[in-house]
Amino acid sequence: AGMSGLGRLPGARKFMPSKARGISADGKVVVGFSGSALGTEAFRWSAADGMERLGDLPGGSLLSEALSVSAEGDVVVGYANSEQGQEAFRWTRSGGMASCGTFSSGYAYSEALDVSGDGKLVVGYSLGEHGQQAFIWDEMNGMRDLHEVLVNSHGLDLSGWTLKMARAISDDGLTIVGKGINPDGNEEAWIAPLSQHKTR
Repeated sequence: AGMSGLGRLPGARKFMPSKARGISADGKVVVGFSGSALGTEAFRWSAADGMERLGDLPGGSLLSEALSVSAEGDVVVGYANSEQGQEAFRWTRSGGMASCGTFSSGYAYSEALDVSGDGKLVVGYSLGEHGQQAFIWDEMNGMRDLHEVLVNSHGLDLSGWTLKMARAISDDGLTIVGKGINPDGNEEAWIAPLSQHKTR
């Protein structure tokens, strides 16, 4: 059928863009952000439902962006403004948009960058007392420092490494990639395998 536009959310003014940032495994669900009558909002698009606004977290000026979606298209992650600042979010049809938290005890700043295929694991980064830190999130444990999880729960030797960002997670939830500072003090890409029985 060739390329087709996804449109914009209702009320978007001239020059307010829409951008697609993620797609489900079967290509039927697209997520991103669009200008709207209220500002910039995260959206979920499908041929059946069109472009749906996902809203925002409570408090703060309205701003939300969807960055990734699960394999089935039913879990969306990204970031949104809240009364604390900017927080990573996880969205589901039944629960709506919910914060994944932040490491900061002051002004909040975190982004959820990717989600596993089943929607149960979320990765990204947050600002904390040690600056920018990679995180992993699941419903039982909430947001955790990925460096600590890899060392304490998966037995990896990360001596000298600082993990700044978890950029993506494989659909099976067993491999994470991102960027960090290596033992020589240089920024470098990394890949980390997880132990299957300790992933969650």
